[in-house]
Amino acid sequence: MSGMTQSNKLFDKVMEVFDGVILEDEIEHYKVDGKDYDITYNTLRREWSCSCKDYMFRKRRRGLDCKHIKLMQSKKFDFLLG
Repeated sequence: MSGMTQSNKLFDKVMEVFDGVILEDEIEHYKVDGKDYDITYNTLRREWSCSCKDYMFRKRRRGLDCKHIKLMQSKKFDFLLG
């Protein structure tokens, strides 16, 4: 098994245990079930990003959010409302 595959499995397990959120300094990492995309929120800059092709090649330059970012924003907002 390659190191990259083991790393992905470890990341997936950690995301599962912590309800899809990993905190790393000022960066929050989110994961959509069944997708390999890394959705991040920079708490200092208050910026979202996603590793999906739609965001990387189309939406980022225009300042738009992809559907994965919108989903995580919705989940985060619902969590904060309790």
